[in-house]
Amino acid sequence: MLSRARESDARTSSDTTPARGALSVEDRAREAMMRSAALFPGQGSQYPGMGQVLPSGFAEVRCLFETASEMLGWDLWALCTRGDAGELNDTRRAQPAIFTLSYALFRVLTDSGWGPDVVAGHSLGEFTAATAAGAFSFADGVRAVAERGRLMAEAARVRPGTMLALLGAGEDELAEAVAELSRWGTIAPANYNCPGQVVVALERGLLERARVELSSVAKRLVELPVSGGFHSPLMAQAQEEFSGFLERIPIVRPSVPIVLNGPLTPSVDPAEIREALISQMTAPVRWQEAIGRLLTSGVRTFVEVGPKDVLARLVQRISAKCRVLVTDGRDPQEIVSQLRRADES
Repeated sequence: MLSRARESDARTSSDTTPARGALSVEDRAREAMMRSAALFPGQGSQYPGMGQVLPSGFAEVRCLFETASEMLGWDLWALCTRGDAGELNDTRRAQPAIFTLSYALFRVLTDSGWGPDVVAGHSLGEFTAATAAGAFSFADGVRAVAERGRLMAEAARVRPGTMLALLGAGEDELAEAVAELSRWGTIAPANYNCPGQVVVALERGLLERARVELSSVAKRLVELPVSGGFHSPLMAQAQEEFSGFLERIPIVRPSVPIVLNGPLTPSVDPAEIREALISQMTAPVRWQEAIGRLLTSGVRTFVEVGPKDVLARLVQRISAKCRVLVTDGRDPQEIVSQLRRADES
């Protein structure tokens, strides 16, 4: 569907206003016609020089980076084009960088004539999805992710942690191993990404013991390039403080539904969006279920809007019966042309 994410929302309340979190009759009719989804990545998708994926010739891209840099007090464009891995892996820098770059890519696509029927995001990506859908202003989105990054960095300083991706782990065996390791410290499932891939967050002091224990239940272990044990009880302090901060940020009804990590249903309810963005800080990301929900809604074309193809590869592991496109430096007109052909087929 063309430019749907930028349509104005002219709905008004009435005696038939649905209950909190529910979709209206109009929204349900639109859900029945969902065909394409924009997906926004979280931390772990950053890499040095990732700003090069942004196409030249779009003045709005530099304008967005200038706005964000002025708000942050440091040069975001320099970080995305010339920053090293150490800087980019710092959650205080990574979150505004991935958010701004992904949103800029989204605006390039919408300016080229495409908008999704629904959006979703992985962890930090839920903030980009909410901004792309119109629930946040861009400036408020920058404020939110900057504060989120600051609080998460502080929580990680107080309770140092990390994250391990487990490939090929059996569900029952993993649950038993995590329960055993919990006797020695904090460890919890943080991401259910796709079949055969689960990420756990854990205290850094538990890392070596965890490597030994988890290597017996997984084919491969990969430590992620993050600076804390996110989506786990290690972030409880950050969640409590962020809740108060986000209450002061305006969130309005988005122009397209967002499949949130909490309810896992297409939502246009500002209160539900706010609640999900707070609760996700200590709750696991249920990405496999979110994609499953999009598939049952009829979505068959997914566009990963971000610096890499992390989510695209996960979607392909979840279902081979869908089209997956990525925006990693490709001509936006080429992507839009492919989306139009998919829309017409």
